[in-house]
Amino acid sequence: MSRWGFLFDQTRCVGCNACQMACKDKNNLELGQFFRRVVTYETVKDGKTFCVNYSGACNHCKDAACVKGCPTGAMHYREDGTVAHDDEKCIGCATCVWVCPYGAPSLSHKRGIALKCTSCADLRSEGRNPACVDACIMHCLEFVDLDELDAESEKRMVRELPFLPEASLTDPSLRILPKRGE
Repeated sequence: MSRWGFLFDQTRCVGCNACQMACKDKNNLELGQFFRRVVTYETVKDGKTFCVNYSGACNHCKDAACVKGCPTGAMHYREDGTVAHDDEKCIGCATCVWVCPYGAPSLSHKRGIALKCTSCADLRSEGRNPACVDACIMHCLEFVDLDELDAESEKRMVRELPFLPEASLTDPSLRILPKRGE
C-alpha cells in the first residue's frame, strides 16, 4: 500500500498564504476555520535571529491520534494511507480536535461536526493536485507517494522542525526541506 503525504520546501516559502486561501476557498470554510495555515516563526541559529515560514495542514499520520481517539470511526484511513473523515459518523464530540498534536481537525460551528483536510481526495481522484499545491506560487508544496522518494531526497529532508511536535508521536506523512540558518 502506498503512503501519500505532503512535501514542504521551506527554502522557497515566502509566506504569501496562497495555499491557505486556496484551501479555504475550495472547502468553503466558515469564518475563522482553516485546514491549512501559514505561520511565520522567529528562530535563532548560531546567535543569529531569522524568520522561517511554515505551511501546515493535516499530516495524514501513519499512527494518527485522531483515528485512535475517534469513538465512532468517523476518522479513518483511506487506501492511500491518508486520514479521512466520515461526516455521517461524526457526533461532534471534538476528541479528534483535542488529541491531534498538530491542531488539524476543527469543529464546524454551523454543522456541529469535526472537519479536516482531505488532501483534496476529490481532486486527486480526477488525477489533479490538492488545491493548496496548485495555488503555491513558489512551488513549495507537493503531494506525493512517500514510498517512492529516492534515498538522496530523503537525506535532505526532515520530518519535524523545532516548533512542531515530535514525529515519533504520530509518524506524520510529511517531509520538509528545511531552511537552514541565514
